[in-house]
Amino acid sequence: MTVVVNDLARQSLIDIYYYNYQYSLKNAIETNENILLHIYNLEDSPYIGRYIPEISDKHFREIIYKKSRNSTYRIMYYISEKTDTIYIFNIINSKQDFNRILKLHNYFNNYFNF
Repeated sequence: MTVVVNDLARQSLIDIYYYNYQYSLKNAIETNENILLHIYNLEDSPYIGRYIPEISDKHFREIIYKKSRNSTYRIMYYISEKTDTIYIFNIINSKQDFNRILKLHNYFNNYFNF
């Protein structure tokens, strides 16, 4: 499958980098590299992630990258079997309120057309 990282996920990755950079350049680089490794591992194993509990559609999944007890990230993606594509739509810290994010962003409408 092809992996596509959308703009919101790309911006999230940049934000994660700059947040971690405040504390350590090494940590910032390592965290982003590991998140990208998790993302590109999906090409060969797209169904490895669990269903996203807040969303009833089973095409929405997430993989968890746990750097430490205090820094765990949810890499959220949509699997389109029709186009044989995995769309990475967001990367959030697990401490963030995903339901609030759902209300703020209307980006899920794009995925229901596949």
